[in-house]
Amino acid sequence: MDFYQYACGGWLKHNPVSPNRAYSAVFQQMREMNQKRVAAILEESAKESRNSFGTNSADEIRIGDYYGSCVDETAIEGKDLGPLRAELGKIDAIRNVNDLASEAGHLHTLGSDAIFGASADQKLTDATQVILYLDQSALNLPEIGYYTSDEAEMVKARAGYRAHLQAVFALIGENPEQAAAAADDVLKIETTLARAELTPVERRDRKLWYHEMTVAELGKLAPAFSWESYFAAIGIGRERTVPERTMNVAVPKYMEAVNRLVEDLPMEAWKEYLRWELVRVATPELPRRFRDAEFDFYKHTLGGVKEQSSRTEQCTEQTNQGIGEAVGREYVKRYFPPSSKAQVVAMVGRIREALRGDFEQIPWVSAKTRQEALRKLELLRAMIGYPERWRDYSQLAITRGDALGNLFRGQAFEFRRQMGKIGKPVDRDEFYEVPQSVEGYHDNPLNVIVFTAGILQPPFFDPEMDDAVNFGLAGAVMGHELSHAFDDSGHRFDGEGNMRNWWTAEDAAHYDERAACFVKQYSGYPAVDDIQVNGQLTLGENIADNGGLQVAYMAFEATRAKGEERKIDGYTPEQRFFLGWAQWRCMNITDAKARELARTDPHAPGRWRVNGVVSNMDGFAKAYGCQKGDKMVNAEPCRIW
Repeated sequence: MDFYQYACGGWLKHNPVSPNRAYSAVFQQMREMNQKRVAAILEESAKESRNSFGTNSADEIRIGDYYGSCVDETAIEGKDLGPLRAELGKIDAIRNVNDLASEAGHLHTLGSDAIFGASADQKLTDATQVILYLDQSALNLPEIGYYTSDEAEMVKARAGYRAHLQAVFALIGENPEQAAAAADDVLKIETTLARAELTPVERRDRKLWYHEMTVAELGKLAPAFSWESYFAAIGIGRERTVPERTMNVAVPKYMEAVNRLVEDLPMEAWKEYLRWELVRVATPELPRRFRDAEFDFYKHTLGGVKEQSSRTEQCTEQTNQGIGEAVGREYVKRYFPPSSKAQVVAMVGRIREALRGDFEQIPWVSAKTRQEALRKLELLRAMIGYPERWRDYSQLAITRGDALGNLFRGQAFEFRRQMGKIGKPVDRDEFYEVPQSVEGYHDNPLNVIVFTAGILQPPFFDPEMDDAVNFGLAGAVMGHELSHAFDDSGHRFDGEGNMRNWWTAEDAAHYDERAACFVKQYSGYPAVDDIQVNGQLTLGENIADNGGLQVAYMAFEATRAKGEERKIDGYTPEQRFFLGWAQWRCMNITDAKARELARTDPHAPGRWRVNGVVSNMDGFAKAYGCQKGDKMVNAEPCRIW
């Protein structure tokens, strides 16, 4: 028996990957459903009369003007590169390292992470404080190996990337020789930076990318870069107070690589790199030839996608990113009633109680560690649906007909909002995802789990569905996020969100031994072709999958209503529970995308998120009559919680 095939076979047969996608999945279908709902909201608000809601609010006008400008391709094509000329001119004017640092800061306000990334986040040694984070930039290829590996697949992708860069430089007016040289400059800079980055596996250890420094210490680490010019450009100049100028320099060796590049490269190479970064973030609102070039490389060559998504879909996504909470507010009104929120809150409460009961009886945990775990669970908060306070967009100017300007102003608004957090009390009620997104997440420094209104929809959560399916699907994902608070990363944080070791040495050794079981189990599974699942990269998600389904099953069994023994469609409640879990993971995917995800995604492929978990559970074996030695019964079951 292959339970994944048993549960998903029919779905897989009837839901092939569409030409404009890299994969087809149940959760992707939910995203597409929500995208259509959001598109309807945006279409209504973009009508010239602006009276479709009957309220004519300022935010409704903003989202209508943002979306309406984006879908007006005639206007975008007519303006050509005119709206980008001023920004290109700023890069042309760079003469020295002070100018370089200032322009890097300016591009950060526009949504780029040129040279390095900048954000605001909690101080891990004191979760009540917000400090500046300077981090490695996100790679423009999927992971480090794409820049450095001699594998044929990587060499081919790298050649394709260089051709893409050259094509983009040609699109902004450089001649063939200039474009070729510019592509080489960008690859040289990005490859040097990639070699200094932490790998995806290393990034799973928060200690490896947390190093508190003062401005003076950063200056000694990378003296060639003009830090004061950069800080002035992002609004954290000398006038800011001393505590606000203590920061996390996440990866010191990365900043040392930045320093070497600044010392060694001519300024013209940096200018080409910044031109690429500018065009990269501007592409969604540039003429179609830029979007076509981006699609051809990133989606078609790397992802195996055959067709570009519609402009409506692109602009729906852009509006969600640019002014998402304004859109989310209307989404919640239409699709997430208070009754649904109340039902979800009750489900989370039942699952929390099951996890508490499990903690109280785990035999391998000492009394001291158990007390800390229970305290952390007690302090953990669940935020459901949408934020208590909606974001204020009154200072964001959106102009009808100025698509690129709207994109840049939206990015600058968000960047300034993030920088404005530094030195202020932590907002523990903030949502990091917009309400209309299909998302659930756990945050260690906040010690919070969040489920958006967009995910709390059928088929993920259905107020009319019986508990067996709801707990096997939504409940298991709620348990998954709760379990993240105690996964191999989360268990290093205490209830207040501080990174602190609250484990006895003996308990920590027991934990590591049990976690190693999951690494071994999942590393034995094939991902695609000759690539195996990376059990270390996927460890946190595998711990959360297994713990989440275990605790959801305990909650369902302990609290289900009388009369829940009846079969529905021939399945017992226990069988329906496990079918609910499995059918959320059904996915068809292109080989190209599967190979990329095997190297970069902390989640195991859908088949192993199903079979790998249920094979560790006695409850599943009992529900389906599996015996020791059967394919779906792990001879050495892995379990932490």
